[in-house]
Amino acid sequence: MACLAIAGAANAQSDRPRRVDDWGIISFETADGEARTLRLAGIDLPRPGSPGHELAMRALDAHLAETEPVVLVTGNAGEDRYGHLVADFDLGGLTLAEAMVRNGYAIVYTWPETRDTAIRLLPLERAAREAELGLWGAGILAVRSPDPNNLALYLETVQIVEGRVISVGETNDRTYLNFGFDYRSDFTVSIAQQDVQRFADAGIELASLEGRIIRVRGWLQAINGPSISINHAERIEILTPLPGPN
Repeated sequence: MACLAIAGAANAQSDRPRRVDDWGIISFETADGEARTLRLAGIDLPRPGSPGHELAMRALDAHLAETEPVVLVTGNAGEDRYGHLVADFDLGGLTLAEAMVRNGYAIVYTWPETRDTAIRLLPLERAAREAELGLWGAGILAVRSPDPNNLALYLETVQIVEGRVISVGETNDRTYLNFGFDYRSDFTVSIAQQDVQRFADAGIELASLEGRIIRVRGWLQAINGPSISINHAERIEILTPLPGPN
């Protein structure tokens, strides 16, 4: 990852990066005077109007106000479709995204371009969850069961779901991880065929997940039953061992 200097002087509040909207977008000025906006890479913050949103925004504001970000940390993601830089701030031994996850106010949510952040962020999320910090302790963040009636309450949000893969199916277009016996109503995870190679490259043959307990994260939507579509291996945590070589 590359590091770039940003503008700012000690104790100069107006020069600090600051949150500019309810989606957690941050504005800052580069050392050469360019005004930019940034979305934190590798995490998901509660959406406006959702439980925990105000608490997460307060935590984000507090980190920005109480620390002195010194460098902008950029990766391979570049900009999102809105022109926001997808990056992070180094607070001196800890990044802003790491601080939000460590204190329980954000969950890990990677894309192929930010998948390298998972190795740093997932252990912090696990520790925050086990210690019931922040939104985990309030019951707002949680690992959900694959029960479709329960998941119906959380459609159109990013969720973490844990359960046993009952079967693995395949069509011309997609591979499906089925968490129940009725694909028309039970929870399903789907992977487009053009993305299957990413999992193989990470050592995960999708067919081998049948019968295993996994934890998956992504945008929960209604396609037949509740469903999450994933496109890279960092969206899955395998909680029971994969078979080794014979």
